[in-house]
Amino acid sequence: MSKQLQPLDEYQGLRRIWDENTQRWWFAVVDVVALLSEATDPSRYWADMKRRDKSGQLLAICEKFPMRSRKNNRTYQTECADQERILRILQSIPSPKAEPFKQWLAKTGSRRLDEIQADPLEAERERYRLLGYDEEWINARIGSITTRNELTDEWQQRGVQGGEYGILTNEIHKGTFDNLSVKAHKEYKGVKKGNLRDHMTPLELAFTILGEASTIDEARATDAKGFDENKKAARKGGKNAGVARKSFEEASGRPVISNKSYLEMRKKLEAGEDPEDEPPF
Repeated sequence: MSKQLQPLDEYQGLRRIWDENTQRWWFAVVDVVALLSEATDPSRYWADMKRRDKSGQLLAICEKFPMRSRKNNRTYQTECADQERILRILQSIPSPKAEPFKQWLAKTGSRRLDEIQADPLEAERERYRLLGYDEEWINARIGSITTRNELTDEWQQRGVQGGEYGILTNEIHKGTFDNLSVKAHKEYKGVKKGNLRDHMTPLELAFTILGEASTIDEARATDAKGFDENKKAARKGGKNAGVARKSFEEASGRPVISNKSYLEMRKKLEAGEDPEDEPPF
Protein backbone atom coordinates (compact mmCIF):
# COMPACT_ATOMS: atom_id res chain seq x y z
CA MET A 1 0.00 0.00 0.00
CA SER A 2 1.51 3.34 -1.05
CA LYS A 3 1.95 6.11 1.51
CA GLN A 4 -0.26 9.15 1.19
CA LEU A 5 1.13 12.65 1.06
CA GLN A 6 1.21 14.13 4.55
CA PRO A 7 -0.79 17.34 4.97
CA LEU A 8 1.03 20.66 5.14
CA ASP A 9 0.55 21.02 8.91
CA GLU A 10 2.72 17.93 9.46
CA TYR A 11 5.67 20.11 8.49
CA GLN A 12 4.77 23.36 10.24
CA GLY A 13 7.89 23.15 12.37
CA LEU A 14 10.13 23.15 9.30
CA ARG A 15 11.59 26.61 8.74
CA ARG A 16 11.52 27.64 5.10
CA ILE A 17 11.70 30.84 3.12
CA TRP A 18 10.66 31.79 -0.39
CA ASP A 19 13.43 33.49 -2.38
CA GLU A 20 12.00 35.86 -4.98
CA ASN A 21 15.24 35.89 -6.99
CA THR A 22 15.44 32.12 -7.51
CA GLN A 23 11.65 31.57 -7.29
CA ARG A 24 12.31 28.64 -4.98
CA TRP A 25 11.72 27.53 -1.43
CA TRP A 26 14.83 27.27 0.74
CA PHE A 27 14.65 24.96 3.77
CA ALA A 28 16.65 25.06 7.00
CA VAL A 29 18.85 21.99 6.63
CA VAL A 30 19.07 21.32 10.35
CA ASP A 31 15.25 21.20 10.52
CA VAL A 32 15.10 18.66 7.70
CA VAL A 33 17.74 16.60 9.50
CA ALA A 34 15.70 16.77 12.72
CA LEU A 35 12.53 15.73 10.89
CA LEU A 36 14.00 12.73 9.09
CA SER A 37 16.72 11.49 11.44
CA GLU A 38 14.86 12.12 14.71
CA ALA A 39 18.30 12.83 16.21
CA THR A 40 18.37 14.22 19.74
CA ASP A 41 20.90 16.81 18.55
CA PRO A 42 20.18 17.52 14.87
CA SER A 43 22.81 20.29 14.72
CA ARG A 44 25.52 17.83 15.70
CA TYR A 45 24.09 15.21 13.33
CA TRP A 46 24.35 17.71 10.46
CA ALA A 47 27.86 18.72 11.53
CA ASP A 48 28.89 15.04 11.52
CA MET A 49 27.40 14.60 8.04
CA LYS A 50 29.48 17.50 6.72
CA ARG A 51 32.61 16.24 8.45
CA ARG A 52 32.23 12.76 6.93
CA ASP A 53 31.72 14.29 3.49
CA LYS A 54 35.34 14.50 2.33
CA SER A 55 34.31 16.05 -0.99
CA GLY A 56 32.77 19.07 0.75
CA GLN A 57 29.71 18.88 -1.48
CA LEU A 58 27.18 19.01 1.37
CA LEU A 59 28.50 22.36 2.56
CA ALA A 60 28.87 23.70 -0.97
CA ILE A 61 25.21 23.15 -1.85
CA CYS A 62 23.96 25.31 1.06
CA GLU A 63 23.09 29.00 1.06
CA LYS A 64 22.48 31.12 4.16
CA PHE A 65 19.24 32.98 4.85
CA PRO A 66 18.06 34.86 7.96
CA MET A 67 15.87 32.66 10.13
CA ARG A 68 14.63 32.90 13.70
CA SER A 69 16.09 30.41 16.18
CA ARG A 70 13.69 28.42 18.32
CA LYS A 71 16.16 28.47 21.21
CA ASN A 72 16.24 32.22 21.83
CA ASN A 73 13.86 33.68 19.20
CA ARG A 74 16.71 35.66 17.63
CA THR A 75 17.49 35.79 13.92
CA TYR A 76 20.63 34.16 12.52
CA GLN A 77 22.05 33.36 9.12
CA THR A 78 21.01 29.72 8.68
CA GLU A 79 22.27 27.05 6.29
CA CYS A 80 19.49 26.30 3.80
CA ALA A 81 19.04 24.20 0.69
CA ASP A 82 16.47 24.32 -2.10
CA GLN A 83 14.37 21.36 -3.20
CA GLU A 84 16.97 19.85 -5.52
CA ARG A 85 19.75 20.14 -2.96
CA ILE A 86 17.61 18.85 -0.11
CA LEU A 87 17.03 15.72 -2.17
CA ARG A 88 20.80 15.25 -2.40
CA ILE A 89 21.09 15.62 1.37
CA LEU A 90 18.31 13.07 1.86
CA GLN A 91 20.50 10.45 0.21
CA SER A 92 22.75 10.58 3.27
CA ILE A 93 19.91 10.19 5.80
CA PRO A 94 18.34 6.71 5.88
CA SER A 95 14.75 7.30 6.98
CA PRO A 96 11.29 5.80 6.34
CA LYS A 97 9.99 9.39 6.29
CA ALA A 98 12.03 10.30 3.22
CA GLU A 99 9.49 9.29 0.56
CA PRO A 100 6.44 11.18 1.88
CA PHE A 101 8.70 14.18 2.51
CA LYS A 102 9.87 14.09 -1.13
CA GLN A 103 6.23 14.15 -2.25
CA TRP A 104 5.52 17.13 -0.02
CA LEU A 105 8.55 18.98 -1.40
CA ALA A 106 7.25 18.57 -4.93
CA LYS A 107 3.85 19.97 -3.95
CA THR A 108 5.19 22.88 -1.94
CA GLY A 109 7.07 24.65 -4.74
CA SER A 110 4.16 24.70 -7.16
CA ARG A 111 1.74 25.73 -4.40
CA ARG A 112 3.84 28.76 -3.51
CA LEU A 113 4.12 29.89 -7.12
CA ASP A 114 0.34 29.74 -7.39
CA GLU A 115 -0.03 31.83 -4.21
CA ILE A 116 2.33 34.54 -5.43
CA GLN A 117 0.71 34.71 -8.86
CA ALA A 118 -2.68 35.07 -7.18
CA ASP A 119 -1.47 37.75 -4.72
CA PRO A 120 1.62 39.86 -5.61
CA LEU A 121 1.82 41.08 -2.01
CA GLU A 122 2.98 37.59 -1.07
CA ALA A 123 6.16 38.25 -3.03
CA GLU A 124 6.65 41.40 -0.95
CA ARG A 125 6.25 39.40 2.24
CA GLU A 126 8.99 37.01 1.19
CA ARG A 127 11.28 39.85 0.16
CA TYR A 128 10.99 41.39 3.62
CA ARG A 129 11.55 38.02 5.28
CA LEU A 130 14.77 37.69 3.33
CA LEU A 131 15.84 41.08 4.70
CA GLY A 132 15.33 39.73 8.22
CA TYR A 133 12.13 41.49 9.28
CA ASP A 134 9.81 39.83 11.80
CA GLU A 135 6.20 38.91 11.02
CA GLU A 136 4.70 41.72 13.13
CA TRP A 137 6.60 44.33 11.12
CA ILE A 138 5.84 42.62 7.80
CA ASN A 139 2.12 42.61 8.52
CA ALA A 140 2.26 46.33 9.33
CA ARG A 141 4.30 47.08 6.20
CA ILE A 142 1.96 45.12 3.93
CA GLY A 143 -0.94 47.00 5.52
CA SER A 144 0.76 50.29 4.70
CA ILE A 145 1.31 49.22 1.09
CA THR A 146 -2.36 48.26 0.71
CA THR A 147 -3.58 51.57 2.18
CA ARG A 148 -1.07 53.55 0.12
CA ASN A 149 -2.25 51.90 -3.10
CA GLU A 150 -5.86 52.70 -2.21
CA LEU A 151 -4.92 56.32 -1.51
CA THR A 152 -3.01 56.85 -4.76
CA ASP A 153 -5.89 55.28 -6.71
CA GLU A 154 -8.26 57.72 -4.98
CA TRP A 155 -6.02 60.67 -5.81
CA GLN A 156 -5.77 59.64 -9.43
CA GLN A 157 -9.53 59.51 -9.72
CA ARG A 158 -9.77 62.97 -8.11
CA GLY A 159 -7.39 64.72 -10.49
CA VAL A 160 -4.12 64.69 -8.51
CA GLN A 161 -1.11 64.64 -10.84
CA GLY A 162 2.66 64.03 -10.91
CA GLY A 163 4.63 65.77 -8.17
CA GLU A 164 1.43 66.63 -6.30
CA TYR A 165 1.43 63.09 -4.87
CA GLY A 166 4.62 63.80 -2.92
CA ILE A 167 3.33 67.15 -1.63
CA LEU A 168 0.10 65.60 -0.37
CA THR A 169 1.98 62.69 1.20
CA ASN A 170 4.15 65.17 3.07
CA GLU A 171 1.08 67.03 4.35
CA ILE A 172 -0.31 63.80 5.83
CA HIS A 173 3.06 62.94 7.33
CA LYS A 174 3.51 66.32 9.00
CA GLY A 175 0.03 66.17 10.49
CA THR A 176 0.65 62.67 11.81
CA PHE A 177 4.13 63.23 13.24
CA ASP A 178 4.26 66.68 14.88
CA ASN A 179 5.02 68.71 11.75
CA LEU A 180 7.89 66.34 10.90
CA SER A 181 8.30 66.13 7.12
CA VAL A 182 9.24 62.91 5.35
CA LYS A 183 12.72 64.29 4.69
CA ALA A 184 13.19 65.40 8.30
CA HIS A 185 11.94 62.03 9.56
CA LYS A 186 14.54 60.25 7.41
CA GLU A 187 17.27 62.53 8.74
CA TYR A 188 16.09 61.91 12.32
CA LYS A 189 16.52 58.17 11.77
CA GLY A 190 19.80 58.59 9.91
CA VAL A 191 18.35 57.10 6.73
CA LYS A 192 20.38 58.23 3.74
CA LYS A 193 18.60 56.31 0.99
CA GLY A 194 15.63 54.05 0.38
CA ASN A 195 12.02 54.19 1.48
CA LEU A 196 11.48 55.71 4.94
CA ARG A 197 8.72 53.20 5.64
CA ASP A 198 11.18 50.31 5.42
CA HIS A 199 12.92 51.87 8.43
CA MET A 200 9.81 52.70 10.47
CA THR A 201 8.82 50.82 13.60
CA PRO A 202 5.50 48.92 13.57
CA LEU A 203 3.94 51.76 15.60
CA GLU A 204 5.10 54.42 13.16
CA LEU A 205 3.69 52.34 10.31
CA ALA A 206 0.37 51.96 12.16
CA PHE A 207 -0.13 55.72 12.47
CA THR A 208 1.06 56.26 8.88
CA ILE A 209 -1.70 53.89 7.81
CA LEU A 210 -4.21 55.76 9.98
CA GLY A 211 -3.24 59.11 8.44
CA GLU A 212 -3.67 57.85 4.89
CA ALA A 213 -6.88 55.95 5.66
CA SER A 214 -8.30 59.08 7.29
CA THR A 215 -7.31 61.11 4.21
CA ILE A 216 -9.17 58.67 1.97
CA ASP A 217 -12.25 58.98 4.15
CA GLU A 218 -12.03 62.79 4.18
CA ALA A 219 -11.58 63.03 0.40
CA ARG A 220 -14.64 60.86 -0.15
CA ALA A 221 -16.72 62.70 2.46
CA THR A 222 -15.99 66.10 0.88
CA ASP A 223 -15.79 64.76 -2.69
CA ALA A 224 -12.44 66.54 -3.06
CA LYS A 225 -11.47 67.51 -6.63
CA GLY A 226 -8.04 68.57 -7.83
CA PHE A 227 -4.92 69.43 -5.87
CA ASP A 228 -6.18 72.21 -3.56
CA GLU A 229 -9.20 70.34 -2.26
CA ASN A 230 -7.22 67.14 -1.79
CA LYS A 231 -4.55 69.10 0.07
CA LYS A 232 -7.21 70.15 2.58
CA ALA A 233 -8.28 66.51 2.91
CA ALA A 234 -4.65 65.43 3.39
CA ARG A 235 -4.14 67.98 6.14
CA LYS A 236 -7.33 66.86 7.89
CA GLY A 237 -6.37 63.20 7.56
CA GLY A 238 -2.92 63.83 8.99
CA LYS A 239 -4.33 65.93 11.80
CA ASN A 240 -6.75 63.13 12.75
CA ALA A 241 -3.89 60.64 12.91
CA GLY A 242 -1.80 63.10 14.91
CA VAL A 243 -4.52 63.47 17.52
CA ALA A 244 -4.77 59.70 17.80
CA ARG A 245 -0.98 59.37 18.10
CA LYS A 246 -0.79 61.90 20.92
CA SER A 247 -3.64 60.14 22.71
CA PHE A 248 -1.78 56.85 22.42
CA GLU A 249 1.45 58.38 23.70
CA GLU A 250 -0.32 59.91 26.69
CA ALA A 251 -2.04 56.62 27.55
CA SER A 252 1.00 54.38 27.00
CA GLY A 253 3.66 56.73 28.32
CA ARG A 254 5.99 56.10 25.39
CA PRO A 255 6.66 58.01 22.15
CA VAL A 256 5.66 56.73 18.73
CA ILE A 257 8.29 58.67 16.76
CA SER A 258 11.60 56.83 16.90
CA ASN A 259 15.10 57.91 15.94
CA LYS A 260 16.05 54.31 15.21
CA SER A 261 15.95 52.51 11.89
CA TYR A 262 14.00 49.28 12.32
CA LEU A 263 15.94 47.75 9.41
CA GLU A 264 19.27 48.44 11.12
CA MET A 265 17.92 47.00 14.36
CA ARG A 266 16.97 43.79 12.53
CA LYS A 267 20.44 43.59 10.98
CA LYS A 268 21.94 43.71 14.47
CA LEU A 269 19.67 40.90 15.60
CA GLU A 270 20.73 38.81 12.62
CA ALA A 271 24.36 39.36 13.60
CA GLY A 272 23.61 38.26 17.17
CA GLU A 273 24.12 41.77 18.56
CA ASP A 274 21.92 43.71 20.98
CA PRO A 275 20.05 46.36 18.94
CA GLU A 276 19.68 48.54 22.04
CA ASP A 277 23.42 48.75 22.76
CA GLU A 278 23.83 51.95 20.78
CA PRO A 279 22.01 54.03 18.16
CA PRO A 280 22.12 52.42 14.70
CA PHE A 281 24.00 55.41 13.28
